[in-house]
Amino acid sequence: MDTNLVLVWAALAIWLAWLWVTLWEWIVAKTSLDALGKNPDLAWIFKKITILWIALVESAAIYGLIMALLIIYSEATPFQAIAAWLAIWLPWFAAGLWEGRVVASAIKSILRNPGAEKEITNSMILFIALVESAAIYGLIVSLLILYK
Repeated sequence: MDTNLVLVWAALAIWLAWLWVTLWEWIVAKTSLDALGKNPDLAWIFKKITILWIALVESAAIYGLIMALLIIYSEATPFQAIAAWLAIWLPWFAAGLWEGRVVASAIKSILRNPGAEKEITNSMILFIALVESAAIYGLIVSLLILYK
């Protein structure tokens, strides 16, 4: 087993998770602040959406940390480490991309139609939960790869 190669994939698991989280937290926070500047009366809803989104995005960082630790402590081969990393990274990448678009769209929709903020927010939460399941599936597949 090439321990150094396994450690590289473990480091990528946490570093890329952190990079992806940072990017999406910035995008959603910027979108929320721009919306707040356009309609300060809706500050409470933009803050709620932003906090919810940042909490969900943080789960991606947690998945990356879990994967890094599992890769290190599983005695994985380099091939298993790469496969496990890809199994969590690809669905998590897609989930982050689509969740960010859903949240940004919800914020823009609320600006266009402030009276529908509850319906828009509820729909946003439902859509995010559905997309988030893809990342959970990736984590499960990664565990199966590492511990087979």
